[in-house]
Amino acid sequence: MIGALFGVFAALLIGVGDLFGRSVSNRSSPITSATAMQCVAAITLIISLLFWNRPPDGGDLFLGALSGFGAATGLCCYYMGLKTTSSAVVAPIAAVVATVVPVFWALATDVEISYFSGFGVGIALVGLVLVTADGRLGVNVRAGAIWGLASGLGYGFGFGVLLKVTMVGGTWVLVSQRLLAFAIMILVATAVGARMTPPRGTRLTAIAAGVSGGATSVAFLVGLQFDPLPTVVAMSLFPVFSILVGWLVFKDQVSIRQVWGIALAVIGTGVVVGG
Repeated sequence: MIGALFGVFAALLIGVGDLFGRSVSNRSSPITSATAMQCVAAITLIISLLFWNRPPDGGDLFLGALSGFGAATGLCCYYMGLKTTSSAVVAPIAAVVATVVPVFWALATDVEISYFSGFGVGIALVGLVLVTADGRLGVNVRAGAIWGLASGLGYGFGFGVLLKVTMVGGTWVLVSQRLLAFAIMILVATAVGARMTPPRGTRLTAIAAGVSGGATSVAFLVGLQFDPLPTVVAMSLFPVFSILVGWLVFKDQVSIRQVWGIALAVIGTGVVVGG
């Protein structure tokens, strides 16, 4: 259960990152926000090498780079979704898909999963249907659902790859992850003509978002060393914190059906962790 606790802590940090990252996105663009966040997260993790440095392992560095591709895709699509519609639409979809992908990844790589955990995944999927089936919000729900799906697939790939990390080289694997993610975001920003630095008045906010992102990676990696799959699933609770941020700070609308859907997603996640 230690891994699950670190997963929940990582989910909380994602919510904190959303608070700052979304503020930057609203003042500029999702691409700018994601690029700045990946840059600061990479710097944060490079600094972490002063405290958790071991000779880098080639295999872990490669897996970290693959995870960085997924992280860049997930983060960029997530902020694009938040720019399109409510966090109550995007966050649960991204979370459930990001949970289901590593579960199947684990099955494909011979990680043992109980029937109880499988039942939990089913509950979470029912919650996903309830969240996305509610059209009463009327604000680009379908587009937001597509961005949430793309985000979940990206994050799910990134999470699944890290299930095989040995952590022989300490946080070098996370440095590899974030540096590649930052490089990808530079290419994306250049391709679409988006600025790479946040506008005046949001730079400290962007730094806070990036530090939260780096801390999220550390908490997640530590949890993986104890209980890999429960860590991944527990971190998918981040919609609880993201939606609270959206509701309290950004005045997002949340319907009753979506509340029930989110509750089922959380219950399903709990069942997977407990199984």
